[in-house]
Amino acid sequence: MAESRNKQLKRAVMVVMSFAITLITITVFYQLTQIESLKAQAPSVRLDRSILSVNENVGTAALNVILENPPGYLVTVTIKTVSSGSATAGLDYVAFTDVLTFTDGGATTQPIGVEITNDTLVEDTESFLIQLSAPKTVSLTLGSPLVASVNINDNDSGSPTATPIFGDQYEPNNTFNEAPETAAGAADLCNLTFYPPGDQDYFRWWGKAGITYIVSTSDLDAGLDTVLNVYNANQSLISSNDDVSAGIFRSEVRFTAGSDGYYYARVTNKSPVDPVDKVYCFGIDSTVEPTTTPPPGFPSDADVCEFNSTIDTACLIVVGETKNGLNFVPTLGSSQDTDIFKMWVKPGIYYTCETIIPAGSAADTNMILLDNNGNPFNPWLGNDDKIPGGLDFGSKVSYLASYTGWLFIEIGPVNIPPLDEADLHEYDLTCTALESTPTPTPSPTSSFTGGTGGTGGTGGFATSTPQPTVAFPTAFPTPTPIDFSFLFTATPAPPPVVQFQPLPTSTPVGGGTQSATINVTLYYDSNNNFLPELTEGIVNAAVALYDNGTGELISFGHTNETGVARFTGINAAGAVRVVVPFLNYSQVVLGENAEILVRVAPQPLPIGIP
Repeated sequence: MAESRNKQLKRAVMVVMSFAITLITITVFYQLTQIESLKAQAPSVRLDRSILSVNENVGTAALNVILENPPGYLVTVTIKTVSSGSATAGLDYVAFTDVLTFTDGGATTQPIGVEITNDTLVEDTESFLIQLSAPKTVSLTLGSPLVASVNINDNDSGSPTATPIFGDQYEPNNTFNEAPETAAGAADLCNLTFYPPGDQDYFRWWGKAGITYIVSTSDLDAGLDTVLNVYNANQSLISSNDDVSAGIFRSEVRFTAGSDGYYYARVTNKSPVDPVDKVYCFGIDSTVEPTTTPPPGFPSDADVCEFNSTIDTACLIVVGETKNGLNFVPTLGSSQDTDIFKMWVKPGIYYTCETIIPAGSAADTNMILLDNNGNPFNPWLGNDDKIPGGLDFGSKVSYLASYTGWLFIEIGPVNIPPLDEADLHEYDLTCTALESTPTPTPSPTSSFTGGTGGTGGTGGFATSTPQPTVAFPTAFPTPTPIDFSFLFTATPAPPPVVQFQPLPTSTPVGGGTQSATINVTLYYDSNNNFLPELTEGIVNAAVALYDNGTGELISFGHTNETGVARFTGINAAGAVRVVVPFLNYSQVVLGENAEILVRVAPQPLPIGIP
């Protein structure tokens, strides 16, 4: 008896659950239906057509703005003309912008008219656009169309009377399989159209490996804007082009075939203007890319470093070397000459380069120093005349190196000499170096000048050799005006990045010792260029070297007036830890030599004194 009641109870529960599920399904369906109904009933605005063709003497071109599903409240829309065709506002039609208002219970269709100018010129069909817009609100949507193209047909004597052009003779050619065949060098295919709007044209030709093909559209009627895609034999896209240049709406693709086979082109029109009576041409040319030939020979009176007018071709010079017989004779067909040299530099070394004008030479040199990336220093380092007033037309520039790498020396004539006199503008170039290690001097607070746990520490209170003032050039040399991009591909150097290496786990003392040279440069980067300048050194800051394994002090010193503390002959069994207490800075040196730049970023000054 109890079992029978349980079965009846289960049936009742199932019936109730089935009814509930059915009720939920009906409710959801009803809600979705209501949402779709609300969407369908939402008010919207649109134009009554997308293309309107009128004669030039029509007076007014008229079309309608339609409001669908009036909302029961005021609706405003904006209608205006757009100069995006061959017709000219003010000459062919009167431009306007107007606001239309649909009132509650008023008309849902409002006419608009554009005044057409009936001139006496014999013209082809011209066009312009009318655009509809409305506030973007949830209660009003924009229907379709919102843009109408107005085509003005000329009615003057002598006007073209030919039948309007719609489709062309190569249609249908809307797919790869329907592409008509042409050939490179054949006559262009012309009188091509994009009718009906949205039409796309495919073409194909047989290509040979190694041949360069120039595929292009040309002779576009006003109102057309082609887009060209080129595909290989596998119908995979090779290249694409919209406009050959700004304001020129034809398209062109140049490529070299990698294998024999059929190649394809697809041409489309991105202009919204009515394409009727608008045609274009399509063509293919071919060429064989010329084999790279060596540049023309150098003139017999060119100097031994030519060609050296670019960073990539800079002539090598080493410290202590003098290059004689240099001149400003241009090469490689250039009309002037600029000479660039490169020299390897290391931090803490004071370099001086100068030009020497021999007797009888008419040279007047101008020198600029460039950094490891070929960029000018900030501020510029350069010199025109060693002695102003015409007493010495040579140039001389000094530089205290703050990095390890190339230093480029750019030298050019202050005044470009005539070609037939360029060999008379002769000069010599020499570069010297002086180690800028400070000489220890007594100090009222400390007489310490060396390390306490090693040998050779050269930090301490010190002064270095005075540095002469660098005179900035009055004019800068201009590189030789010739394009060598076919020989060299310049790659921009990345900006300098300061990286701090985390301290590794200390290792026990063991193995042999190493003799290291460690240069530490502290600088306040006031110009924010990530490079230490002569005037940015942090002076008299303590620097200590410790054995990273045992923690024993190896050497100790202070930075000089350029912010450099130089330690040589440092002996340690393992890694060396460099510590700058003033900046709470610590770094481990793992190699034999190290160049450490510690940059202090510029900070904004406080608003007021607390």
